[in-house]
Amino acid sequence: MKVAAFGEVMMRCSVPGKKKLFQSNNLEYMFSGTGLNVMGQLGRFGLETELITKLPDNPLGDAAVSQIQSLGVNTGKIARGGEFIGIYFLEEGFGKRPSVVTYTDRRGSSFCKSKLKDYNMEDILENVQMIHFCGISLAMNDDVRNIMFSMAKRAKEKGILVVFDCNYREKLWKKKYEDAIPNYKKIIEYSDIVFASEKDISNIFGIKSEKENVEIEEILRDLIPEFAAKYDLKLVSGTIRDNKSLNSQKLKGFAYKNKKIYFSEYQELEIYDRIGGGDAYTSGILYKYLKKAKLEEMVDFAVASAVLGHTTYGDTPVSALEEVEELLHGDFSELKR
Repeated sequence: MKVAAFGEVMMRCSVPGKKKLFQSNNLEYMFSGTGLNVMGQLGRFGLETELITKLPDNPLGDAAVSQIQSLGVNTGKIARGGEFIGIYFLEEGFGKRPSVVTYTDRRGSSFCKSKLKDYNMEDILENVQMIHFCGISLAMNDDVRNIMFSMAKRAKEKGILVVFDCNYREKLWKKKYEDAIPNYKKIIEYSDIVFASEKDISNIFGIKSEKENVEIEEILRDLIPEFAAKYDLKLVSGTIRDNKSLNSQKLKGFAYKNKKIYFSEYQELEIYDRIGGGDAYTSGILYKYLKKAKLEEMVDFAVASAVLGHTTYGDTPVSALEEVEELLHGDFSELKR
C-alpha cells in the first residue's frame, strides 16, 4: 500500500535542557512537518510512503532530503528550487510553563513560494491509495492552497482516499476564522477521512450542539454524525486530552464510521517530547483503516501509537509496529534484554 502526503518541511531548532532561548548558545536541529511525521510513522509500520513538498536547491535542502530518507520516506517526488526553508525555534516547557514555538522566514520558504507547475500531478498520484493534507499548509497562502485544492480534487477523481487533518492554528490566519472557514469548507468537499476536534466542527464548519454542562463525549455524539453526513465522510476521528500538567496528561481517542462512534478509555501520558504526538495518533488510525480493522481496534491502536509517540525525541514518531502492539496488549517490560 502506497500512501503520500503533501506538506511543508521545516527546520526545528530546539533549545536543549528545557532552557529559554536566551539562556542557551546551542541549538539542536532536525527537519519536521505534519506530512513528514505521518509518513515517517506509517513507513515504520511497513507501508510505502511518499512525501510531496518543495525544498531549497542547496546544502540545506540536501540535509532535509537526507533526513527524510533516513526515516524511510520516498523523496523522488520532492521538487527542488529556491534558497530558504521555514524555521521554528522550540523552547520546551516544563510543569506549568508551556512550550513556546517561534517561527521565522516561513513565508519566504521554497514550499510557501511553490506553484502548481512545480508538481507533476499525474506522476505524484500514480499508484497511491491514500493522500494526506493538513490545515497548517492550508494557512500558508493562495498558491499553496491552489496546489492543495487541485491535488485533492484530482485524487478524488482517481478514487484515492483523501485525508484532511484540520490542525487549525490561530497564529497562521490573519483574520482567524474569517479567513480559515471558506478554505476549510473547500478542502473538505474532496475529503474522505477527517481529523477534527469539537472546536473545529463548531467554529469552522458551523455545526453546534445544544447540550450544555455535559462531557465533551456527549457533545461529540451530537456533532459528528451530522458533520459526517453533511460532507459525506467515511471516517471522522480525533483525540481528547486531560492536561494535569505539561508533562503528565491523559488522552483518549474517538472515531466515527458507518454511523457508529467509539471512544477509547483514557490513557496516561508521560511526555518526553510533545510535538508530533497527534501525528502518531493519526498514523495509527490511517494504518488500521487501510488494514480494514474494526473501529474499536483502530482507535485503541492509534491511542497506543500516540502514547509511544510522546516518549520519543523529535517531531516524527518512530515506534515500530511491534512496540505499539506490545503496549496495546499490555506486554510492557522495563528493560528489553
